Amino acid sequence: MKLKIVVIFLLLLLPLASAVEFSMKSNFSQGETMIAKVSGNFQKPPFKGTTKFYRGHVRVPIDPYIAKINDEFYIYAQLPENQDNYSLVLEDVKYYVGSLISEEDLVQNFSITGNLADFSVNPGVIITDKDFSLEVQNLQPSKLTIQVATKIMEGTKETENQGFFASLFGTETIDKDTDGEFSVTLKSGEIEKIKFKLEDIENPVLKTITLSSENTEYEIPVYVFLNESPTKEKAREFAFDQPELNFTMSTNSNLIKIVYLINEGEDDLENITLTLSDSLKPYVTLSKTEIEDLKEDKQAKIELTFNSGSEEKIIEGQIKAKESSGSQDIYTYVGISFNTLASYTEETGTKTCSEMKGTICSSSQACDSDEVNAKDDKCCLTECQEVGTSSTGKIIGWIIVLAVIGFLGWFYFKKYRK
Repeated sequence: MKLKIVVIFLLLLLPLASAVEFSMKSNFSQGETMIAKVSGNFQKPPFKGTTKFYRGHVRVPIDPYIAKINDEFYIYAQLPENQDNYSLVLEDVKYYVGSLISEEDLVQNFSITGNLADFSVNPGVIITDKDFSLEVQNLQPSKLTIQVATKIMEGTKETENQGFFASLFGTETIDKDTDGEFSVTLKSGEIEKIKFKLEDIENPVLKTITLSSENTEYEIPVYVFLNESPTKEKAREFAFDQPELNFTMSTNSNLIKIVYLINEGEDDLENITLTLSDSLKPYVTLSKTEIEDLKEDKQAKIELTFNSGSEEKIIEGQIKAKESSGSQDIYTYVGISFNTLASYTEETGTKTCSEMKGTICSSSQACDSDEVNAKDDKCCLTECQEVGTSSTGKIIGWIIVLAVIGFLGWFYFKKYRK
């Protein structure tokens, strides 16, 4: 009887396990370009703003890119040169599990090993109707040769391969051979753009470009839609300028932090709402909770006022931005984690003043607003203004100088008057 229950339980779990599939490596080298394919029946698909990377439970600033090809999602990102265990997490998605809809986050674990990748490539996915290029960089301390080859994707007719990537141009480091494959030789740290030209493509086609060296290999999906005019909604993407805020402040004090919400998409954004998680509401006040309009390539400044309270504690939460102008809502987040200490005197910023788009005022200048703490010094986020010395200050200064001279004269004559 127990065996039957276990079998039934496993059969019920089987559709859940295979509802969404990740195709990606479990181990990557340091600095390698991660490329993953996600297959599933999504009712609410992943977007850049809801695709995140974590090291343990801490979010890390790895910037993902997403492309959709034939109902499958391709994700690529440039990985850091830090050995550790990581997770790729697709948040705020809806997908079918059999006849049911699940809203559980999708998580795929992977590791970055202690080895350094031979080279990186950007982008990791190509969708185009014209000539394109791939940028590669040698990450090794010595000269590196990269082999480049193209092949047809499984399920595509071989006759469609004729004319595809018929010629290459724009680089002097390419060494072509008679079989259509070629190599690129790079010096240490060198970046090279490999340019591809399309010829004689009559129908949409999906191919791969393989780039390989002795220890590193990439297969770049390339979808070409020549003579096709796809109608699609403009990409709506936005993100905070920093994925998380971590700092320490003293108890019974206030502190102002500034974040920027940036429109990274191809369209203007409207009806943006900002909300705090419940854990932050007693301690954080937002300068604005609604943004009516955010133009393409523009950013909105948001001031966060922190009130530490009287007790020592660690406070964690997040700010969520939601945009509702398109057919589907999009989201982005900034994580907040701060520690309150009674003995803490001065908070040191995590970004330099230039990174905060501010100015360090000189000794003869003063900021026309309250300065904030930066990594390198006090930072003025508005304007530095020249401060003149008042006449009263000059008079006091001369009085002090004359008093010192008089004292020295009196001391001299008293001691040596004989």
